[in-house]
Amino acid sequence: MSEPRLTVALSNDFFKAFARLPEKARGKVATFISKFRANPRGTGLNYEHIEGGKDPYIRSLRVDQDIRCIVRAPDKGDTYVILWIDKHDDAYQWARRRTCHVNRVSGALQVVDVEAAEIAVGDAIAAAVSEALANNNPAAQVGPAPTQPPQAAKAQTSASAAASLFAHCNDDQLMLLGVPEALLPAVRAVTTEETLSRLIEWVPQDCVDGLILLADGKAIEEVIEELERQRPVAIDPTDVAAALDTPESKAEFVVITDDDVLEAMLSAPLERWRVFLHPSQRRLVERTWSGAVRVLGGAGTGKTVVAMHRARWLAQQLIESGAPGRVLFTTFTRNLATDIRANLTKICSPEQLQRIEVIHLDGWVMNFLKSQGLQVRVFNDEARNSCWSMAMDVADTSLGLTERFYKEEWKEVVLAQGCRSRDDYLVARRVGRGTRLSREQRSRIWAVFDAVRAEFRQRGLWEPEEAKQIAADLLNQPERAPLYASVVVDEAQDLDVASFSLLRALTGPPHANDLFIVGDPHQRIYGKPVVLSRCGIDIRGRARKLRINYRTTEETRAWATAVLQGLDFDDLDGGSDPASDYRSLLHGDQPLVRGFEDPAEEQRFLVETLHQLQEDQKSLGSTCVTARTNKSVERLEALLKREGFATRVINANESDDPSDPALRLATMHRVKGLEFDQVFLPGLTADQLPLRRILDGCPDQLSKELFEQQERSLLHVAATRAKKRVVVSFSGQPSPFIARG
Repeated sequence: MSEPRLTVALSNDFFKAFARLPEKARGKVATFISKFRANPRGTGLNYEHIEGGKDPYIRSLRVDQDIRCIVRAPDKGDTYVILWIDKHDDAYQWARRRTCHVNRVSGALQVVDVEAAEIAVGDAIAAAVSEALANNNPAAQVGPAPTQPPQAAKAQTSASAAASLFAHCNDDQLMLLGVPEALLPAVRAVTTEETLSRLIEWVPQDCVDGLILLADGKAIEEVIEELERQRPVAIDPTDVAAALDTPESKAEFVVITDDDVLEAMLSAPLERWRVFLHPSQRRLVERTWSGAVRVLGGAGTGKTVVAMHRARWLAQQLIESGAPGRVLFTTFTRNLATDIRANLTKICSPEQLQRIEVIHLDGWVMNFLKSQGLQVRVFNDEARNSCWSMAMDVADTSLGLTERFYKEEWKEVVLAQGCRSRDDYLVARRVGRGTRLSREQRSRIWAVFDAVRAEFRQRGLWEPEEAKQIAADLLNQPERAPLYASVVVDEAQDLDVASFSLLRALTGPPHANDLFIVGDPHQRIYGKPVVLSRCGIDIRGRARKLRINYRTTEETRAWATAVLQGLDFDDLDGGSDPASDYRSLLHGDQPLVRGFEDPAEEQRFLVETLHQLQEDQKSLGSTCVTARTNKSVERLEALLKREGFATRVINANESDDPSDPALRLATMHRVKGLEFDQVFLPGLTADQLPLRRILDGCPDQLSKELFEQQERSLLHVAATRAKKRVVVSFSGQPSPFIARG
């Protein structure tokens, strides 16, 4: 009879604790884990029960005189889960507070801090009672009484307060969404958004999505359907191995099946996004979709992580099936493509990387057109102005239109709507253009556009929109096979109509797993709203959203989101994308906003604050000072170097090097896609944000409103790069957007 197969899993919490150990101790732990995995039943391991512990299956194992490993070890069975690693007393304290069990409804393995749950219950009840008294409503009940945990009676009798946000859900429905039984009383005591944001710190991540949607007013049945939570047919609460195989468990545990993988994970600091995906993320990644998919998500929700794992999964499917073809991973800017290419090497095997091409879309178009024998040159201002000067010679002067009008009409109407002929232009929409034109006037205007296009072609110049259009034309020829099996698109909110039409052409006719489109309209700092269905991309039934911010504190998220208050954002397909169903798991300091009388005062504040930070943290490698323009970055660099700081300017064509201890400097545009512990935003005056020289050059009110919206989104983007704190400063008149935050 064969020996039962052993299963050893490591938790996300273990890796967090492991990373905090001294390097010498980490080496000992790595050796111990390797030996443990080889034989967790070894006679010399000496399992110890946790005195006063909440869970009899949680044991302690001795690594050395100081270090203890906390493990869930069954009395019977072959599945072991390594939960925590720490110094002796701290390890035992961690273990006493927690239970590790299978959720009887969802089937997921969950670790619950029972003491924290009890505190959360008390805090939630106190908050509910306080609110009820403030509203003079002592009689309202919290909701249906939970039946199992002993805190339930206390919650029901003590919290006669405002109505619970989850009163309409029964216990099994909440548990199906991932709420552990021990936390049901705390969840039922939640009556306000503020209380919910605090409770989110303590609940397992797999239930956060559901609680956010319920608090946002969605029916429980809708939430269960949207999150695709189906109750397993049968659950054995003792079968930990089966529990570990659920998407919810994979967000917190990794089963080790390969010694080399284990060694790699323990030999260097683990970026946990490489291994642990939230259930909502994993369901997007590891799935055969029937067609194009659109994924929205606010800053810090892991959109790019999902996109990278999706590319890796698609490449692996091609390898396993023996099918030809490659995966294109593309995005709007060159620097984001550079960062993504560097990060893909951390999760992909060499064989998978060979199947993935990473390039920003404009770069791909230039390369493709040159490969087709077309002369393609990059625009410069002198060449562009010369072409327009020649074209204006054919302008009908009786119309009384300026060269500026023609240039704006070309950009805002002709290029934006892909007008290739006079007939296209005659029916193009001109909403917001100000100057009304009759059909006859449009017909007479078109001669200038024909002329400027001819001048461009004669010199090998292509507007980006036109280059994408001709590339799509070449790809759509009947005899041409699709260039890629799949395309993954990041930062899709900044792409235009021509870009999406090209993306549709890259994979040929619609088919399974063809397009995976990721974006956040709240972070649109370049483009305009686009409707995917008008570009030949059908996402009906395949539109999803990520709602949990893993990077930014709730305090920073709320401030950065308030910057956008009053603006409406699209969902990339003609609908709206509200920010109300979006939360952060972390809490911290409020953003610091300081105003000064003159620039010298502000500079002293910046220098002194950075010196103090350097003294406290020994390194400024995870701190970034941003500015609106390249010239402002240059001035900051000169100032900070004079003050003795080692600095590193993050340029457009290079990825950041986390091992460099220097203080980072970058434009607000360049930090998109990056993250830091602290972000400083100095010099945010009314002239810098919105940038006055561009705002004053906007031809009409609609253009001004679009630019101001992009500038507000830019501040939102820069602030949400911070994991711990944002520091905003200005001298003189502040940016009007700061007050909103």
